[in-house]
Order: sequence, then C-alpha cells, then structure tokens
Amino acid sequence: MQGRFLVFEGPDGAGKSSQLERLAQRVEGLGREVVRLVEPTHGPIGSEIRRRAQQGPPLSAQEELDLFVEDRRGNVRDAIEPALARGAVVIQDRYFYSTAAYQAARDELGLSPAEVLELHAWAPRPDRVLLLDLPTEVGLARVAERGAGDAFEREDRQRKVREHFLAMAEGDPAFRRVDASRPRDAVAAAVWAEVADLFGEEDA
Repeated sequence: MQGRFLVFEGPDGAGKSSQLERLAQRVEGLGREVVRLVEPTHGPIGSEIRRRAQQGPPLSAQEELDLFVEDRRGNVRDAIEPALARGAVVIQDRYFYSTAAYQAARDELGLSPAEVLELHAWAPRPDRVLLLDLPTEVGLARVAERGAGDAFEREDRQRKVREHFLAMAEGDPAFRRVDASRPRDAVAAAVWAEVADLFGEEDA
C-alpha cells in the first residue's frame, strides 16, 4: 500500500493540532497506519528550539534556521521516510513551509520564502499541504485565550507569516487552503474533502 504524506500548515491559532488529530482518527478508521509528527520535533534539537523561543535567550535568525534544518533532517531520516516506506500515512504539524514563512517574516537574513524552500530540495514533498488560514487577529486571539503566547507570535510578524503562506499556496499545487475561522466540525469536513481522493474516498 502506498504511503501518504500530509502536512498541516498555517499561522498560530489556526487549530492545526486538533485538526491533525481528527484527520488521523478518520484515516485510522479506514484501516491505515497513521504516524503523527510535529516540527519542531520533541527530540533534543527541536526541544532546544522550543525552549529558546519560550524562555530565551533568543536565537539569531541564522541559528534558528540552522537548528530547524538540522532537526528536520533527523525527522525525515528517522521518522518520515521509514513510515512512508512501509506504507503508513504520515500526518505532520508544520514542515519546511513554516520555516520559509517565519524566516522570511523575520527578515534578518534577507531570505525570501523561495530561497528557504530551495534549502530543502533534499526533503520529501507532501502529497497535500493543508493550509489552515484565518485572519491574523483571530489567530492571535485564540493563542491569547490558551495562554500560549511566545516569541513566535508577535502581531506584525504573524501578518507577514500569513501573507507568505498564502503566496506559497498560490504557487504550489500540493496546497489546499481551508478557512479555519469556521467551527471545528466545518473545518474538519473541509479538510477531509481535500484529501479523500488520496484514500479512494472521493464520495465519502
């Protein structure tokens, strides 16, 4: 059975983790093995990225980019590629598209999203990228409600992040934009509609 690679992307507060779990359960209901992943990972490098973002001292733009790429190489080698090789469905919260959007929004290295994507020419491409999109102020309000604000969530940067995601979506046929400002059930239904064909479930 062919492995599938699905990625959730989008600004903070879009509901990626909850929608990932809903989709994972639905795919498991079809009898498929599902591997749930997240970037930054929970390994040593990914954990350091999270710690520095939340507690400081802040990473420089170059340090941040280098750590994300190193963390991702390990994730691809140790988790994504083995799962796909055995026919599993990999569903991941964030991938190199997030690095492209956030680094370009940070603007300290002068890199465009396209240039960051070029740094990941070695990485496997997803079958679908589910871009959960919503207005910046809505996403930040959700983040504030859960008390999870950190260095990644300053409003001006988040607006740029959203713009970069939307621009990438226009140029990549793997992207599917989903309006994440709607109720969770409606978002879940829209997500499934965008991936059902990968599982022979177009009419489900």
